[in-house]
Amino acid sequence: MLSVKRLNLDSSWHISYNQTDFIIDPWLIGSEIDGFKWLNEQWHIKEPVKITELPDYNFILISQSYEDHCHIKTLKKISENKTLIATEKAYKKLKKEFPKRKIILLEDNKVTSYEGLNFISLRPNKILDPVYYSVVIANNNEAIFYAPHGFTLNDQQLDLVNRNNIKLLITTFTEFEIPKIMGGKVNPGMENVYELYNQIKPLNTINTHDEEKKAKGLVSSLAKIKYADFDKIESKNSINFIRIDNYSKKIIT
Repeated sequence: MLSVKRLNLDSSWHISYNQTDFIIDPWLIGSEIDGFKWLNEQWHIKEPVKITELPDYNFILISQSYEDHCHIKTLKKISENKTLIATEKAYKKLKKEFPKRKIILLEDNKVTSYEGLNFISLRPNKILDPVYYSVVIANNNEAIFYAPHGFTLNDQQLDLVNRNNIKLLITTFTEFEIPKIMGGKVNPGMENVYELYNQIKPLNTINTHDEEKKAKGLVSSLAKIKYADFDKIESKNSINFIRIDNYSKKIIT
């Protein structure tokens, strides 16, 4: 069985998969700051799920090193006996912050097994920042493809992904662009959603990282943002879209 539950309206999730429960990218308290407050600071408009009210979970998956995914203040409040699993850049950040905590590195393009699931970290073909990973979370011959900033798969990565039947694609629907010197197209929008859908043919698609947040700083003043029309996508339903606008648990069939 696979079930998902939003923990905020951005990109924090509780997943129950193959009788294993875990959390992805928890940002549940306070603001998130990218580098400096003057550069970018953001807040949730709707309060996330309270840390004291989190469902049971076995471990935490951190997909990116950026604070809206790797939120140190939240992680310091969460029980320290929970293992952290992280892609390379997030792993390096977490090791500095939590030197005594159990942290598992997801090596690029390699299978890491933990708690009955197999994980594969996929890194984009970029040398310089910003680098936005995607993660395959597999159970036997089916998998979740989590790409909170979208993703462009090369041939090798596509082969790795398509060794599984993709039960669920979780990716951003938002187009978010800043000047190239600051990162360029941070979220690639619906064009990339359709591209991924056609490449990996998921049974279901859920949007993530699309919250309209309160923000201040240079990034928000320069950003060009195009939010998806969820009503239109839902009515057309060409990507098997499952809409989740609240904090209720959703069973994925």
